[in-house]
Amino acid sequence: MRRTLATAAALTLSFTALGVATAPGAFAATAGASEYGCPGSLIDTYNTPASGEVWGQLRLYYSSANGGTNCAVLLAKKYYGKSHYMEVGINITGSSNNKLDYGAYSYYAGPVTVTSTNGHCIDLGGGEDNGGIWAGRSLKGVHCG
Repeated sequence: MRRTLATAAALTLSFTALGVATAPGAFAATAGASEYGCPGSLIDTYNTPASGEVWGQLRLYYSSANGGTNCAVLLAKKYYGKSHYMEVGINITGSSNNKLDYGAYSYYAGPVTVTSTNGHCIDLGGGEDNGGIWAGRSLKGVHCG
């Protein structure tokens, strides 16, 4: 079954206890955008597992623009090309200004972007639902800078 807005709300609430950001000098920013619409460079990837199987991959990007910009997308792997519920979210730790993208997608959810991340941690999470099985991941305390 597809997740509802309650799932997005639960993901949003889980973000308030998470933390992910980039160190400003650790990565060189690029002038262009990724193939998924995120500015900057790919800095990390995280698999989204369910029962030991990888369903998707969270991708985190960083650009030095706008006081530090972090951007995330969730790529479908197992159900690539098949419409199913997907969600991805990002925010600065402690902020209630959560950026979420969710809905029925076939390839990826996002991009979601936060700015002014230099000197801060951000929260990152995402997941997929297909047939009532949930594959997702929430991250905290990574790429703080």
